[in-house]
Amino acid sequence: MTMGVRDRRQSERTIRSRRNRRIRMSFPVTIEVPTEDGRTRVLKARTVVVSHAGATLDMDEAVPLELGVQVTPPFGGTILAEVNGGWVDRATGRPRVSIRLIDPVSWTSPERLAVPAAGARKEQVSLGVHVRVWQMLAEYTAYLNETGALALTLGQAAEKLMEDVFLSDVNFQDWFAAKIMEDLQAWEKVSVRVSARGRSRAFAGAGSALG
Repeated sequence: MTMGVRDRRQSERTIRSRRNRRIRMSFPVTIEVPTEDGRTRVLKARTVVVSHAGATLDMDEAVPLELGVQVTPPFGGTILAEVNGGWVDRATGRPRVSIRLIDPVSWTSPERLAVPAAGARKEQVSLGVHVRVWQMLAEYTAYLNETGALALTLGQAAEKLMEDVFLSDVNFQDWFAAKIMEDLQAWEKVSVRVSARGRSRAFAGAGSALG
C-alpha cells in the first residue's frame, strides 16, 4: 500500500469518526413545535449530548415522536429537525428527546454559517490581483448578469466566487466543522466558569445578608 493511499484512508476514517462522535455538551436551543391549529409554540431546551448531525435535548415537556421541528442554537441560523426518540431521564425525571437534523444535515454545515443575514455588516477587504485576473472577474461579472438577469457589481461577483469555493471544498468543510465544534466546547467551558462564579457570588451575598 502506498503512503498516499494509506494517508487517504486514514483521513477518511478520521472524518467518519469525527462525524459519528457524540460529545457531552450543553448549550441552549429554542424549539418551534407545530400545533394543531396551524400555529407554532416555542419551547426552551438544552443539549446534553451533541453529534455531527443530531443531539439529545433536555426539555421542559415531552414532544411527540417523528415530529418536524425548527431548532435554533446560539450560533448560525434555524435548522429543520425530526424528533426520533423520547424518554424520561431517571436521574432528573425530566423529559429528553433525540433529534436528527434534516436541513441542513449538520450543526456546522458551511452554508448556514457562511451566508450572511439580511442587513448584516460587511467587512471591507482590499485585494491586489493580477490584471488578467481582474479582466476575468469583469468578464465573469458580465456573464452572471447576462445569464442570470442580475445586476452584480465586480465586488458582488468576487464575493459569490469566494463563497462558491468555500462551499465546494470538502476538506475545508471538514476542517471548519471540527473547528466549530472545538469553539463550542471552549465556549461551553467559559460559560460554565462564568455561571459558577455567578453562583459563588450569590451564595456569598446570601451569607452576608444572613450574617
